Amino acid sequence: MSSFAQRATMNDHPYLFVDSQPELERAANALTACPRLYLDTEFESGRGPTRLCLLQISSGAEIFLVDTLKLPRLDPLTEVFSRPDTVWVFHAGLQDLPLIEQRLHVRASQRLFDTQVAYSLVSAESNVSLAYLRYQLLGSRWGKAHQADDWLARPLSESQLQYAASDVRDLPALTELLLQRADAKDRRELVFEASREALGSSREPSPPLTLENFRNAWQLGPESQAGLRFLIGWHNALSSEEKLTAPDLKTLTALAARLPETPSALARIKGVSAGVVQRHGAHLAKGLTSAARQATAADFVPIEPLPYATFVDLRRDAWLGLLRAEVCAALECSPEHVLPQRTLRELKAKLQEGRTARLSTALRGYRQRLLGDAVDAFCNDHPPP
Repeated sequence: MSSFAQRATMNDHPYLFVDSQPELERAANALTACPRLYLDTEFESGRGPTRLCLLQISSGAEIFLVDTLKLPRLDPLTEVFSRPDTVWVFHAGLQDLPLIEQRLHVRASQRLFDTQVAYSLVSAESNVSLAYLRYQLLGSRWGKAHQADDWLARPLSESQLQYAASDVRDLPALTELLLQRADAKDRRELVFEASREALGSSREPSPPLTLENFRNAWQLGPESQAGLRFLIGWHNALSSEEKLTAPDLKTLTALAARLPETPSALARIKGVSAGVVQRHGAHLAKGLTSAARQATAADFVPIEPLPYATFVDLRRDAWLGLLRAEVCAALECSPEHVLPQRTLRELKAKLQEGRTARLSTALRGYRQRLLGDAVDAFCNDHPPP
């Protein structure tokens, strides 16, 4: 029996297993004119670089399970995924999206829709699982028996294929229901914008480090402060991918305090990975040594330690917490998603400009359009401390 034949039927939704080039071309032809692609992946990340093992694609009528390990070339799908007006639909697709981009050599569609994100813009909840969303919107239950399976192993079992198909099976129905809820609140385009932000957040450049990011920098003397400035410059020059494995702020402070002069001394400091030592050890040791030797009293900037808490900060934090709860309750959206901690920090920084500062101007993108008027109204009714 051809592997492209129907393997099972789940509520009249067949799925098709694709593990040869002719079958892949037939699947691509079936998907070419689809306005939406409902997507999920199975991958292995525990043994070296992350590998895409299975790509699940639903057209809304058919489900295709593409064996990306057996198929060395996925060229027929590249054209399908390159159409700029096609909507890509995921549930919690932050890990799935880059795998698809890399394996198919395509750029993400500008029309991304994440059902997890969409639900957070029409309810109080965020980061809900697909199983929970199915239950809440469709009243259905599906098990996660194969969630921890080894997807590198072949052949895949029948129950694994059913599990993989189930991850995209209900995405069309969930999408329609969530779009209806979004339309009722005039938030359709906000959902697309919020989905693009959520799925692209791992690739957004992080703000550059400065001395102000280091709480304990006030304890460093002239040589160590010069070393920390060198480390800040080094860290800011790293690529986004390199920053993911770079030493954290605490470790950078320790490096500046101890000023290791050799890669082996660098490797003995907790928090410095073997990969960082291998790729950057010689440069870091040389740079720290040079910075310390060239340090002068004239370059040293005495830093006052920041207080751990003030009563002003305590009152502002409490006020921002109330704003967050009341604004999101009024708009019926998830506070954890639309007003995450990073946004609250930006609002708090705006508060520090003074009581006359218009707080909503600190909001950006879809948050400005979704929350701006409600934030201003709350500030008028409940002036900040």
